[in-house]
Amino acid sequence: MIRGEKVILRTFRERDLDPYVEIVNDSASLTPYWPAFLQSEPNLRKEFSESGFLKEDYKVLLVTDKEGAFIGEVTSFKTSPNLQGPEVAYRIFREENRRKGYATEALRLFSAYLFRSEANILRLTAMIRTDNAASISLIQKCGYQKEGTLRNAEMHSGVPHSYEVFSLLRDECPKLEELTNDAPSG
Repeated sequence: MIRGEKVILRTFRERDLDPYVEIVNDSASLTPYWPAFLQSEPNLRKEFSESGFLKEDYKVLLVTDKEGAFIGEVTSFKTSPNLQGPEVAYRIFREENRRKGYATEALRLFSAYLFRSEANILRLTAMIRTDNAASISLIQKCGYQKEGTLRNAEMHSGVPHSYEVFSLLRDECPKLEELTNDAPSG
């Protein structure tokens, strides 16, 4: 587990699957910025049994509050064989938990964790829809730098949307120990 001030990032447990399936398939947890598709319970269970949602090219960690209640998830996934690092994504499941700093802390912790756990990662990438001002602000608070715009990259509800591309380099990211106060005493 990775403990921050407000959130805990952790791997999934088998007992998490029932509530996770419910929340990711609840339309109330969706925003216009997250892919709106239902996830198959058998496929989620199969993937969990095979990998625990932790594969070399795809990772999902659960974000909980200090009491263990589900808050959201952070994800990394390989998008291009040419990039030395994954794309990251994050979401807070319920409206009442948004704008409280949970996603900011979760992404900072997750970014530091990815750099610490995988020596070959040079960079992390995030793609944010240009009309998602809250997420653009969040990603910049986490130290990600804007690199450019992917024009008309997605069609959503019949409307084309562009994406801002952000990156965080290894030397720009705080060490995980600095974010968790787990630095060794000396």
